[in-house]
Amino acid sequence: MPRSYGRNERVATAVLRELADVLHNELKDPRVKNATITEVDVSPDLKNARVYISFLTDNKEEIEAAMKGLKSAKGFLRSAVAKRLNLRYMPDLDLRYDSLLTESMRLDALIKKGLNKD
Repeated sequence: MPRSYGRNERVATAVLRELADVLHNELKDPRVKNATITEVDVSPDLKNARVYISFLTDNKEEIEAAMKGLKSAKGFLRSAVAKRLNLRYMPDLDLRYDSLLTESMRLDALIKKGLNKD
């Protein structure tokens, strides 16, 4: 049986697509150049969106600086996405660091190191 998608899931998909485009094409902050939106979860009432962001680096200082840059640009990001989407209410963005990519890169390096020892 096909899965039906609720409005919050459709809004999450649209916010992810537009937010990624704004992030890479309109935001000029050099600290966020390696940022990737991995997932967006929108609450059922469409008032809040939890945005998970990963980076192509495992340098903690770079990640912290990038998250500061993103949080300071949160208002710009929200308004830019709101202009692109025809929503009655644009969800408030809760930007969170997604460490899954960093952890998988670290584990991959450990596995390669272990294989090279054999």
